[in-house]
Amino acid sequence: MITPPLAVALAGLCTGAAIDAFNGRLPNWLTFSMTAVGIAIHASSGQISFALLGVGLALLIHFPLFALNVVRAGDAKLVMGAGALIGWHEVIDLTAWYACIYLPVGFAFLIAKRRLGNLASVARHQVRQARGIVVPQQDKPELTMLRTGPIIALAGIMAVFTDWFHFV
Repeated sequence: MITPPLAVALAGLCTGAAIDAFNGRLPNWLTFSMTAVGIAIHASSGQISFALLGVGLALLIHFPLFALNVVRAGDAKLVMGAGALIGWHEVIDLTAWYACIYLPVGFAFLIAKRRLGNLASVARHQVRQARGIVVPQQDKPELTMLRTGPIIALAGIMAVFTDWFHFV
């Protein structure tokens, strides 16, 4: 059964997928609206903790990925918006699906762009950055960013309509 929060989540994820696919950005108006609507819907039914735990867990998982340049800020905020609507259990499932879809698609993307060889230099740079080692600007490798809004949307759809990754 599609509940109002689920309908908003699916609409937001699909909108984000389309916008990101066309212009490479996920707008704040979309991600913040999803978060606000999720909190409002669940607060009105006395379940604000459901929405806040969804946002919090998404932040806990996806902010470090943003900090390490694995994902962009909009990607993390889109998962947070979905978390406010579908809750923390589904954020775990969404994240598992995201990883399962992102890895093969990401490798295929790097191969198609002939950037697979750059993967090792980017990984070394990320490790240095995480250790606090300052790298001169001219030595920083060029990142090849994948537009992941469509992957997040597909992961969200798989999370809510399958039981494959129900860890909890």
